[in-house]
Parts: sequence; structure tokens; C-alpha cells
Amino acid sequence: MLEVREISKRYGDFLALKGMSFTVERGEVLGLIGENGAGKSTTLRILAGLIEPDGGEVRYFGKPFEESIKRQIGYLPEIDALYDNMTASEYLQFFADIYGVENAKAKIGELLTKLNLPDKFTGELSKGMRRKLSIARTLLHDPDVLIYDEPTGGLDPSTSLMIAELLRELAVRGKIIVFSAHNMYYVEKIADKVVVMKEGEVLYYGSLEKLMGENTTYRIEYTMNGKRESLSVSEVDEVVEIVEKIREGGGTILEIEKEVPRLENIYFSLISGNFRSERKVY
Repeated sequence: MLEVREISKRYGDFLALKGMSFTVERGEVLGLIGENGAGKSTTLRILAGLIEPDGGEVRYFGKPFEESIKRQIGYLPEIDALYDNMTASEYLQFFADIYGVENAKAKIGELLTKLNLPDKFTGELSKGMRRKLSIARTLLHDPDVLIYDEPTGGLDPSTSLMIAELLRELAVRGKIIVFSAHNMYYVEKIADKVVVMKEGEVLYYGSLEKLMGENTTYRIEYTMNGKRESLSVSEVDEVVEIVEKIREGGGTILEIEKEVPRLENIYFSLISGNFRSERKVY
């Protein structure tokens, strides 16, 4: 389990993180969402051990973060840093040597095949191919934890979908995955939990399913006195009560539709302060 306990980070007079806390179990995917400058990348860099928090702590599998834990982490920065004079296999072999990966040649071949990567010079690869090669590098040493900063940023839909499916597959295998994204559809597709951030603070942390469920509404279409009417309620019990009243008043129920909002709409409600529910799941 990954535990983040009240971490804070300051850059000069600027407080980038203000006491962030969350946990991620094996097999779970947690998505960080927020505007630019919300503190997402700072959080991920702390989790990867690239910078230290000024307060709070990060614990991996019940132990405080230490240098040795880095070998159990696969970190993907927002910007790919490749060596253009190396082929894809040479690039992966370079990092396999650093990690001390056994049977490296076979693992590299498996990753190139799985991610449909050509063994060309990295400078000749498209943006999507370069991103997939960077992801392959994070998987070489079979880490327990994957920390990805905007893994699908700027990529075409098919490549984004492939990466989303890969992350869900890795979660099923028991990996802990934390990623940031601006694409809400992508977050909806793969995240089990979400952290919504604004200016270094957590506006919501908890189950994505519960967050979506708390904002579900039920639209009731009916006729009364020959006139078509419509209303929306937020609770199933309210639906039952209203339906009974409509029928008692001589009305006819035409349709009852469950409306689940998009995460994007919930997100904008959160950051604007108009979030309907005050509940958080910890």
C-alpha cells in the first residue's frame, strides 16, 4: 500500500502543497486531476523520490520512503527524455543495465512487441511512439508502483486508449498506479479513486464510483392534466414518493431516466465551489 500523510511542499514563498493525504492499495489506480499549478506534478515527483516534502511523509508498504524503494517504482515524467542516437532496443538495454534486469533481451523484445514499437532510432519515432517507449522503460524492472505524469498528454485517441487499457491490465496484476491527467474521459475509464486538487489543496479524495453516484440524478417525465412535465431528483426514495403522488393526482408516468454526470462536469463544480455533496470518502 502507498500512504501519503499530510505532505506539504514550499518553493520560496509559494506553498505548492498544503497537507495532502491519500492511500492507494495494490491493484488500484488513482487519478490526480486539477488545473495547471494545482500541485499534481509536485506530488508525483515527491512520490517518485525526486524531491522531498517539507512536511508529512510518504510510506510504501508500511515503511517510510527510503532510497531502496526507488527500485520498486516506475516513474514517467510529463516530457519524454530520450536519446535520439539510440534505437528503441538500445535505449531499453541502457536502462536494463542500470536496473540490473535479468533476461533483459527477452524482456525488451516482449515490451517492443506488446507496445507495437518499431526498433528505430528514437529520433525517428512519432510522439506517440516516443511516449510508449518511455512507458516501456518504466516497466523494464517490473516495479510494484507506477507513477505517471500525463501519460496520454497530446496523444491521438488510439494511442491514448491503448495506454489506458495497458494501465488497467497492470492494475489487475496488482500494481499500484498513480497518474495525473487533464483528460477526464481517460480518468473515468481507468481510475478507481480520484484526487481533485486546486492550488495545492485537496477538494475531493475518494472512490470515483461514489463521486459519480453522489451526483446522479433521476429525471421523471410525466403528463398531468394533459400537459407534459419533467422534474429531476437526486434520491431513489424521492423518485418513489413523487411517482406515487403523480399517479394519485391522475397523472401518467412517461419515463424515468437515470442521469449520471460526466466527471468533467463534477470537476468544474468542485473547483468553482458549487459541488452538490459535502461528503468525502477516506
